[in-house]
Amino acid sequence: MDASIPFDKRIEAFNRPITTGPRRHTPSTATHALDGGDETTTTTTTGEDDATTRRDDARVMRGGDVVEDEDEETSAVVVAVVVEDDGGGKGVATTTTTTTTTTTTTAMGEASAASTSDEDETVVGARLERCVREMLRAMGEDVTREGLLDTPARVAKALTFAMRGYGASATAALGTALFHEDGLVRALRAEEVESGTHDMVVVRDIPVFSTCAKTFMPFYGVIHVGYVPHGGVIVGLSKLARVAEVYARRLQTPDGLAHAVAHALHDVASPLGVGVMFTGVHLGPFGTRETAGRASTGCFASANSVWWEEFSALVEHGGGPSELSRGLWGDDARCTPCDDDENAIPRGPAETFVDAAAMDAAERESVDESVRESVMNLFRELDVEKSVRDATNEEASAEDTARQFSRLLSAMRSGSDVPFGPIEAAAARDLSRRVDADADARGDDGVVVVRNLRMSTVCEHHLLPFHGTVSVAYITNPTAGALSHDTLQALVSRHSRRLQVQERLTRDVAEEISALTGGIGVMVAARAAHLCMVSRGVEKPGSSTCTVTKLGRLASEPALRSRVWGRMK
Repeated sequence: MDASIPFDKRIEAFNRPITTGPRRHTPSTATHALDGGDETTTTTTTGEDDATTRRDDARVMRGGDVVEDEDEETSAVVVAVVVEDDGGGKGVATTTTTTTTTTTTTAMGEASAASTSDEDETVVGARLERCVREMLRAMGEDVTREGLLDTPARVAKALTFAMRGYGASATAALGTALFHEDGLVRALRAEEVESGTHDMVVVRDIPVFSTCAKTFMPFYGVIHVGYVPHGGVIVGLSKLARVAEVYARRLQTPDGLAHAVAHALHDVASPLGVGVMFTGVHLGPFGTRETAGRASTGCFASANSVWWEEFSALVEHGGGPSELSRGLWGDDARCTPCDDDENAIPRGPAETFVDAAAMDAAERESVDESVRESVMNLFRELDVEKSVRDATNEEASAEDTARQFSRLLSAMRSGSDVPFGPIEAAAARDLSRRVDADADARGDDGVVVVRNLRMSTVCEHHLLPFHGTVSVAYITNPTAGALSHDTLQALVSRHSRRLQVQERLTRDVAEEISALTGGIGVMVAARAAHLCMVSRGVEKPGSSTCTVTKLGRLASEPALRSRVWGRMK
């Protein structure tokens, strides 16, 4: 990419269960009608009564059904009851007893099928693990170190969960939850439809997590679904969330996700129209960027639709956009360095230096071929070629996505290649000044507090991003200057651009600040949203993780630390 293009613009351009039902027990008794309809029960017994009783005792009641022990070969008493005409119009019952030995073939067959399925899943999982391990090695990581030993297994499990939507039917889920509401049944004239006369249903803020078909990076947020019932048919509300879940667990784009949900609802429930909005964030090596998608059918799709306008109003009626949809976790600062918000702090030379290293790593003419090939091997095991083309409307192939993902992996590890010297030099210049770079950052207690430094990194346990903010407090010599925002942001970004765990990142940042400022006292607090909390079955999208490291006076003086916490909120 042309280096003459402004840096901000360069970043913008970058971005199943074998269910075995119980076997029903058929009792060896027969009831039949004799002599004009009186019922007589004939029970046949044999010399095997005791054995039968013992077997009965061994039976297990499951949901009201008597079920034989599935591993036991059992003897069954078969009673044949024959009703014959004696010539006088009366039935005479005779019984024949036969003892046979049967084997629980059905249960064994089901167990065998389950075993085969488990074996298949184990084999697939092992192949995925091998691909992930190969990819880590190609990236230059030591796969034998403690933090990465179980990473291939965790990543394989996460990928299986993220792609499970391909084995589920969204329309089948909807078809089980269609209800008829008499009060909504009435014929509508065309002009009434156009003017928005009919009732509308909106479900907003449905959390979703998905994987981008173009970059193989996560995006997440919330979906809002609105529809206009037709013929009194309404949909069970929870099924709307289920449909969103099915389609989100596939390779997607924001618009594609909205389109799939809208058309599934329209095809099954036949409403007058459907509107779907998605708002959220897309993750990458330079933080988060806001993303959105929308789709409409029927009356929502017409030009200047009053239905879409009302749908938007109803979405806003529930309150402002949820924090989840913005990717912000209570922070005042924006998470993405790509914002052109007028209040965003501009990059300084130190931060630009660290970001340029990440950009250069991503824009190299030839990203390490071994990394790209290892990613392609992973994609082949996942069998995503058709999925990528479908999700991107033939705009991208699996090769394209593998190349882009490889570039992003390179950018996300670039911090390891950034020398500490330039940051150290920038810190020395800051501290040599007699006037604080941020005059209001230093309190009366001599502690400098800087809040909401951006953090975007990758968890080494799952290879999934986590992002958030870092706030720092430190004490310097009263006559020295203060570390600039630019220097501190460069330091945080340098540690973010590598495989990380939040606890380590927090301590590494604190120790470096302590080394730069003379070790008088440092406290670093990090708060982040981890994608492993929403992508692997846990599904707790509103959670965040906070970590803190305290050194020097800010570790040994609780009263001082308490005052600093008040300023870091």
